[in-house]
Amino acid sequence: MYPLGSATPSLYRTQPALGGNPAPTGTLFVLGEDGGYAAVAAPANRLLLGRNSNAVHVTVGSGDGKVSREQAVLRCETGAGWRLSNVGRLPIRIPDAPELLHDHEVTLPAGYTPLYITGSRRHVVELLVSRPQPAPVAVGPETDTRETALRLSDREKLVLVALYQNHLLRLDAPEPLSWPDTSDALNLVSGQRGWTARKAENVVDALRQRLTRQGCHGLTVDSAASGAIKTNLLELLARTATLIPPDLRLLGADRPRADRRTP
Repeated sequence: MYPLGSATPSLYRTQPALGGNPAPTGTLFVLGEDGGYAAVAAPANRLLLGRNSNAVHVTVGSGDGKVSREQAVLRCETGAGWRLSNVGRLPIRIPDAPELLHDHEVTLPAGYTPLYITGSRRHVVELLVSRPQPAPVAVGPETDTRETALRLSDREKLVLVALYQNHLLRLDAPEPLSWPDTSDALNLVSGQRGWTARKAENVVDALRQRLTRQGCHGLTVDSAASGAIKTNLLELLARTATLIPPDLRLLGADRPRADRRTP
């Protein structure tokens, strides 16, 4: 097994190398709040997730007494790939799948899978089962620059995560929150008080104007229907991987509301 440091970037954007080389197909990467581990697909390999950081491979729910000391086990089975078992008390939410209850297990698909565990606060664990890597593409002087995440202030990022949390949670038919619900979610974050619907909307309005000046389209009433602006902004943020599931950690200790009022 290979340790992943706490500075390891999100698995949503990149697949780490192992010893400077591409990971073999089927390698499992697990990234929690304090780092994680990578393990090649071998029947003897097993990774434990939970609150007891001294006895597990990947810590989840540090300081949250509602999360079990041993919450989940990941093990590699011959011919079956990686299996996730819930050995804790709390259910584990997996996008596009039923909640994983105690003593239930599921086979992990190839690619990226976030796990959500909600105790006193919401915890995110990132999983990645590596796929075969494509051949490198030659990059020359005239090659277009790859699209990267947009630059956001901490305040902008927080408001956007609250606004688009249903998308980050991968709920069915996710919709942006209304501005009142967005401000409610922000006021539940530790250290954040005094948010109103107007303040949240003003932050996003200023961002939309800045992005429009930088050449982004469909973010103002001059270039899109008013009802499509929030959706267009979300598509831009998702396409550039500016917002990713682990960003839900910004919402902090209390579970935010995710009502679906009409914007």
